[in-house]
Amino acid sequence: MPTSLEMADAARAEIADLTDLQLLPLGQDAIAEIAPSPGQVIMDVGCGAGGSILQLAEQVGESGHIIGVDIGPRVLAVARVRTAHLPQVTLIEADAARLQHPTQSVDAIYSGFGVMFFAEPVAAFANLRRMLRPQGCLAFVCWRSLLENELDALPLQAAELDVAADDTPFSFEDPDVIHSVLRDAGFGEISIRKHDVSVSCGGLEDTLKVATTVGALGKIVRETPSLLDKVKPRVRAALSSKMLNGEVHLQAATWIVSAA
Repeated sequence: MPTSLEMADAARAEIADLTDLQLLPLGQDAIAEIAPSPGQVIMDVGCGAGGSILQLAEQVGESGHIIGVDIGPRVLAVARVRTAHLPQVTLIEADAARLQHPTQSVDAIYSGFGVMFFAEPVAAFANLRRMLRPQGCLAFVCWRSLLENELDALPLQAAELDVAADDTPFSFEDPDVIHSVLRDAGFGEISIRKHDVSVSCGGLEDTLKVATTVGALGKIVRETPSLLDKVKPRVRAALSSKMLNGEVHLQAATWIVSAA
């Protein structure tokens, strides 16, 4: 039987186009924090299917270099197809805490919803800091609490399911935890600010597919597939109440974090 990580990897690869519509706009403020410019070397941690790599590669140009890192082989396979035309992109399958990359070799590090899943957060961030050049900057976007995120909370409530804290991607919901982890990893000049926005991945059926494949509800359904037929009608009904001009719009609550 596949492990939880393997199932998550397969799910991310399966619906990468849809999740890009939801998640890529949420990372724009964090990308702005690192201010990519032509010729820079930028690492994208938890790069997934490569949507953010395409954004970063456009900004650093052919003279720059984007290093995409992810632990998921399937989602990286999608990224390889998407970035095959970009010689300035390198993709690496690795855990951030154990990534072997030269010291002081990158100008900036970005992550879009990847850092919450670090098994060893202090070790991972310390390793990333080692790779930054002296004037380098780290920036990432991560989720605030489940209750603040309609994107995950609405499907869960509709499905009438509860989840344990360690079963959700909200390990960085507390800004004090973020600050403590980054400080212990050696970072200073830490900035943490709220960002709230409505997002959409399209119509009702596409949004239902996302909600039951990834995120907090998706994890439960992946690991207990027999629940899918039971929860789908409830979740579909809840999502239909959020329709606007043919699309489902849900509120997302994130932290935009930067550190140097």
